[in-house]
Amino acid sequence: MALNDRLRDALRDPNAVVRLDAARAAAGSGDHRLVEPLLEVALRDTAEVRVAGGLGETVEHVGDAAAVALGEILARRNGIDARIALAAEDLNCDDDRIATLLYYLGPRYEPLRQRLERHEQPRIRLRAARAVLSFNRTAAFAARLLNDPSPLLRLEGLQVPAHVRDDAVCLRLMRIDHDPRVRAEAAMLLRFTAAGVEPFAAAAREEPDSGVRAALVACLAHRRRDPEAVRAVAALLGDPALAVRRAAAEALRDATDPVAGAAIGLRILAEPDDGVLGELLRYRGLLEDAPELRPLIERLQRYANFDDDRRALGALLNARLKAAPAAAYPADGRLLRAVLRQAADALGSGPLRDWLDDPGRPVPLGPPVVDECVQAWSALDTERALTAGENAAYTAALADPAHAGPDPVRGPTTAARRALELTRVAHVLTARLLTAGAEPPPAAPIQRLVLPGEDSIEALRSVLSIEECRRARNVTWLRLLMRPADEAWYLEALHAAYPKTPPPEDQVSDWHLDLAVTAAEGRRSTGYH
Repeated sequence: MALNDRLRDALRDPNAVVRLDAARAAAGSGDHRLVEPLLEVALRDTAEVRVAGGLGETVEHVGDAAAVALGEILARRNGIDARIALAAEDLNCDDDRIATLLYYLGPRYEPLRQRLERHEQPRIRLRAARAVLSFNRTAAFAARLLNDPSPLLRLEGLQVPAHVRDDAVCLRLMRIDHDPRVRAEAAMLLRFTAAGVEPFAAAAREEPDSGVRAALVACLAHRRRDPEAVRAVAALLGDPALAVRRAAAEALRDATDPVAGAAIGLRILAEPDDGVLGELLRYRGLLEDAPELRPLIERLQRYANFDDDRRALGALLNARLKAAPAAAYPADGRLLRAVLRQAADALGSGPLRDWLDDPGRPVPLGPPVVDECVQAWSALDTERALTAGENAAYTAALADPAHAGPDPVRGPTTAARRALELTRVAHVLTARLLTAGAEPPPAAPIQRLVLPGEDSIEALRSVLSIEECRRARNVTWLRLLMRPADEAWYLEALHAAYPKTPPPEDQVSDWHLDLAVTAAEGRRSTGYH
């Protein structure tokens, strides 16, 4: 059997090592009769073989070796081989394999590559573009690709050496290109350039695609020593897309601007995703910038389920105790609107949200708390809006069926009172951001008012004190604070004193009130019998 016949058979061998050796041998044979079997291997064979190389091993692609062999054989022949030209336009072939083949065929086949670059089919043009390695691309070559109607060709046009890339063109594509993949890639190419904050911040405010917004966050993160970059990222902490919120939280983790702490603190109150919350809680300066959150952080640490979360929360609580600065409310109406937007979100009232955005709409109707919000907005009364916001959060938490699961009475009561406290914190942090010239994250309902595993009585005691109940002479509240055994003792003592009909709990004597306080405090005494 002739050598070339043996090579032809070896190129079809099931063993990839044999095919690789045959492709290498074919390169030196120069026999044009091997073009067809080599072309088949170059276009179809995806096997990789480990071979000795350098100080260890390297990997060789069998298809690439066949393409190299074709380049060696066809370099000795004039003109363009018709079989190559036909394969280059065959849409059944893999685009990357064709591009690789055109690259290895070298300068002799440059006329074919240039002709394919002008083909009406985008996939064919893409093959021609990828046949030119990125570091060999010129400014003229990139300009042709960037003006191509196909987004895949425009993406290729962005893959050029740094000295060739035109940052002004990248900025334009980042803002106006129709394809989000191109906008995102253009943004990422500008990540480490000298471009300032504003182009990325402006693009993020208008960008409809979440993937592009995440890329813009990465660009802003590289500039986070600039206060404007911190403010732009902070505004994205409430983004609808989870990936963008996570990227924003990571970007602000080591920011030094106090705006970051206030914005993160505000978002911690409303973040529904545990993973993103974990990233937010890794901002070490949180309790320096938002000391009002310390009770919440202590509660989160007490009921944290994972060691990483406990360590992160413990690190926050190790910060020095700092008094919260006095609240300063801006008088330009921004706080009024932000507070009422938070109230509308707490209530889940779309009509109220829409009306706040466009007061020309019909006045929304609803429960009294909605009417409070409407009146506060109409009167431009910030204090009234703050009160309406607190009432809205209290009402929504009290009515949320999720809080009734562990304890139908104490759960909603605890959630409502915590919502009241945390809404006040949210108002303070919102005012702090607005005073600093920053836009707060979008409004969202307060989360985690009742944590999994919390004891319902202890949870209620955290927001309702026995002394408060005593001052209000409210035995009903005191009974909510009693342990089961203490409540049984209280009812037994009350029955002993009033065997027939106990007095109403809203008309109690001092003795009855002291009995309830004793039971709530767990100090049972037989003296009452």
